[in-house]
Amino acid sequence: MHLARVFSLEGALMRRSGLVLLLLAGQVPRALAQPEAVTPSVIDLPRPSGIEWFGLYLMGKKAGYSSSELTLETRGGERVFVSRADSSVTATIAGATVTRSQKDEKTYEAKKGGRLLTFRSERKGDGGDRGVEGHCTPNGCTAVLTAEGKSEERAIPPVGETVEQADPARLAAAQKGVVLGEQLDLETLRVKKMEDRYVGQGHLAAGGVEAEVALVEEEEVGDRQPARVAIAKDDRVLEMSLGDAVVARAESEETAKRIDAIDLFGLTRVKLPSELPRSVPERIVYKLTGLPPAFQVTDSRQSFARGQDGTVALTVTAHRPRAADPAHDAPREQGVPPGMEELLAPTPEVDSDAPAIARLAREVVGNSHGVFAASTKLVHFVYRRLEKVYGVSRDRATEVLALGKGDCTEHALLFTALARAAGVPARQVHGLVYARYGDGVPALYWHAWAEVKSGGEWIAVDPTFDQPVADATHLELGHGSQVDTVALLGALKVVSAEAHPLL
Repeated sequence: MHLARVFSLEGALMRRSGLVLLLLAGQVPRALAQPEAVTPSVIDLPRPSGIEWFGLYLMGKKAGYSSSELTLETRGGERVFVSRADSSVTATIAGATVTRSQKDEKTYEAKKGGRLLTFRSERKGDGGDRGVEGHCTPNGCTAVLTAEGKSEERAIPPVGETVEQADPARLAAAQKGVVLGEQLDLETLRVKKMEDRYVGQGHLAAGGVEAEVALVEEEEVGDRQPARVAIAKDDRVLEMSLGDAVVARAESEETAKRIDAIDLFGLTRVKLPSELPRSVPERIVYKLTGLPPAFQVTDSRQSFARGQDGTVALTVTAHRPRAADPAHDAPREQGVPPGMEELLAPTPEVDSDAPAIARLAREVVGNSHGVFAASTKLVHFVYRRLEKVYGVSRDRATEVLALGKGDCTEHALLFTALARAAGVPARQVHGLVYARYGDGVPALYWHAWAEVKSGGEWIAVDPTFDQPVADATHLELGHGSQVDTVALLGALKVVSAEAHPLL
């Protein structure tokens, strides 16, 4: 279980978009100024001087801290605007206390609309040590990734990120409007389309008093749950939140660094009223509370129905895929339709273009012609290859392969990389899965698995459990970078769960 993904499910606390990135990946919004007759540039907006500190809370428990600073500096004889953020998260996983820390820095041209010039990121602890450093021109960016003592260079197409993205929430509040723009995610090196919008005035209880605040919502375009930022009249960010599960509160440095002892498994699980079967084919109907409509997306595996009592009936059906018949299994050589190229593309984490991954994929898949046939071989291989260990994690598929151990996140990551290297369209999935651990309590735990695409058919697979077809105890809540799912922590409840065998 990764602290690098605690806030993005299966246990990880720092990842991707929305509040997760804001809190832990280097884009913590600064204090927001009150609107003026003439809106100043993002560089000139009033803000507290020095470093701002925040305590990071997961379901009411102090999990870590973060700091943020924006400055004007002279580098190479040129004035630049610099954004810095540091963060640290600590939790107990499988009896071991682990920590994840990261430092991020971006520099911009010090003018309105100034473009992104350089970036640097350093991550240490759980998940492995990684670094990235790069520079940008109007023609694109060059990034050098360093991990496990090795370096590689990657080219990034032109990035439209400007200095306004160093402090977008504050700017939205100053304008009483919306700030749209691109951000380069330093974890995945993908470009995100972000939106910050002023939503009005409100009140927030802080420090024993109720303060009037400006409210700004921030999200990656396509997110289902925005982060909310509350800004005091004196320009301080008082609180940032993603639902009730993840909250960052302004604190002194000394207070922010006081960390609670957190048992990640026990804190994030969803208890069940009874045990569940792990059979395929099978249909399980879950009666849920706390699942917002935006998360109720029906597909070939999951369907939703709202009850009169306010509950939601989620039906998960695990069936034998059509592609299990070789006559209906799409050939690996077929590739993917236009617009879905990311299902076969390498990323800094899913480094399917690494020679070791490509060579191993060829060996495992052999002469399997179809997507599902090859996927099944890879599921069994990853299950056998990786030792099942919690709290020992790596962020890149090549590192997972070298380490030879990990939890569900490592299994899903290595499988996805091998699949793409073998021409099997694949993506990682996150959600919940049924399990019983040491205390014997049946529950749904945050989990990661994968999906492969054979023709027009999506097939859920789970290499952690050696399942070529994932059973119906897998509840999908998102895939890719949709870490807005973390907002469900503490709110999602299972009222009942009934299994119905399929013939």
